[in-house]
Amino acid sequence: MIKCIGADNNETVVYNHYENSPEKILVLNWERWLWFSTNWYKLDEETNIPIDELIVEIKKHDICFFLISELIDMTSDYVQPGRKKVLQNLMTELNKLNVFYITMSEDTHYPTNESRTFNFPWFADKWMYTSKDTTIDFDYRPKDFTFNMLLGSERPHRTLMHLMIDKESYVYSTYIGHPNFRQKSAGHLEDGDIWNNLTNQDLSTKLNTMEKIKREDQNYCISHITPESIYNNSHFDIVAESQPLRDSLNFTTEKTGKPLSTGRFFIWYNSPHKVEYLKKFGFELQDYLCEYDSIIDDNKRLEAISELIKEIGDNENYIKKIYEDTKEARIHNQEVFKKLSNTTKSNILIWTDKQIIDIIGEKYGQR
Repeated sequence: MIKCIGADNNETVVYNHYENSPEKILVLNWERWLWFSTNWYKLDEETNIPIDELIVEIKKHDICFFLISELIDMTSDYVQPGRKKVLQNLMTELNKLNVFYITMSEDTHYPTNESRTFNFPWFADKWMYTSKDTTIDFDYRPKDFTFNMLLGSERPHRTLMHLMIDKESYVYSTYIGHPNFRQKSAGHLEDGDIWNNLTNQDLSTKLNTMEKIKREDQNYCISHITPESIYNNSHFDIVAESQPLRDSLNFTTEKTGKPLSTGRFFIWYNSPHKVEYLKKFGFELQDYLCEYDSIIDDNKRLEAISELIKEIGDNENYIKKIYEDTKEARIHNQEVFKKLSNTTKSNILIWTDKQIIDIIGEKYGQR
């Protein structure tokens, strides 16, 4: 018997696999439970999450797979002390039970037991679309722009980066989710249907890049579609992830996945330590001029990124050197991405099988 709380892709995969299982299995999507079962997003920091209710439900089952598809702490810009304590208490209680974690991020404020965790980058199991007309350039050829910088929803760190870099003529720049910068965004290389969808959205709420657009008789989230004309006319990507900047957090979405999947060099403004995080999954980024990744201070890291972008500029010799120096790593990273995309779902099931066998064996061995 299996019970699924939440209805995301990975729960469905696990549910179908164990639908007729004699064991009592619970698959819990943390964010969806939090969103639909509580007023967590409206609570002040002193209000407690209903931990007791959650623990009672988990104890009804032989084993619980606790899915963290984004973040444990869903506060938008910072971790409120009261909420942080509540969530740390929750993790302490969960670790006493037969709870196993499937995670797409890491946060050292809320550590999970590594021996009970299957971790993979958020982008690994998402449907990504790259048109056959998108040129995958492992070697240099002339292009109109050195960089593209495609910013979606308004975020403070994105706004700072936009203000530092936007005016450079060698950067193709859009910031469609910011009310002051949307109309100034470049648009001539965008897919028409995507451009119309995004620029017609009401920015009184967050820009929704998860809306679906059809490509080759299949629907894809806008954010999961590789921008064909932009990639064909720019050498490198500037990536700014959507989550708050936290030294404790590792979280990479399709924004990072797209250049990895297409073998492109990219520069990122993210929380620090992404090189080490992605290395866990086989990616090699040490040749990507990414010394800035180890800088803890957000402002100093942004300054280092801005200086690097301006140093590269439209210097053809420097651009050619980047292509040459990173070619081997970019080819490797594209292959790693393909492997992750093809094996993550099956690897989840192999891993969950093992946990169930171990727990059930333990249960009957004690009788």
